[in-house]
Amino acid sequence: MLLFKNILLVAALFLTSSCGFEPLYQKKAGSDAINNDLAQVEILNLRDKIDYNDRLGQMLKNLLLDRFNPYGRPQSPFYKLDVKLQSAKTELGFNIVDEATRAKLTLSAEYVLSESTTNAVLFRGNSRSINSYNIISSDFATLSAEKNAFDRGTREIADDITLRISTFFHNLRRS
Repeated sequence: MLLFKNILLVAALFLTSSCGFEPLYQKKAGSDAINNDLAQVEILNLRDKIDYNDRLGQMLKNLLLDRFNPYGRPQSPFYKLDVKLQSAKTELGFNIVDEATRAKLTLSAEYVLSESTTNAVLFRGNSRSINSYNIISSDFATLSAEKNAFDRGTREIADDITLRISTFFHNLRRS
């Protein structure tokens, strides 16, 4: 039985490598090129584009800075990233006295990657995160759950934007 599992694992690895699958962050010669491209991206302020509150935009910008510029902001960035973030909260699951017991939080981000000097748009995309949380009788617990849903959503959007732009740079280098 163990031998059969090992054979299946080796076969799966062989099939995966022969289908053209290539890990985005594979360590090989020149693999730092994508990280270097990401490090040349200036993250523009999101503060004035937030519908819900300024703190959410600040959180997203900080997460993007951590992912794009872990060693500090570029001195003369080649690219700039403009993000517009929106949020919506919908109450769900009403009880017998018509009080909401569940809420759905939707965060949407539209982003544009462009060259800094020419403002030529290189990549445009959308990212969305949907999270839910319980609304209970304790206001503190409900606010804490809502904050946690915002944190999760913001992290998901930052990860998605980073992955999509990394893929763009990867495909740009392959062509």
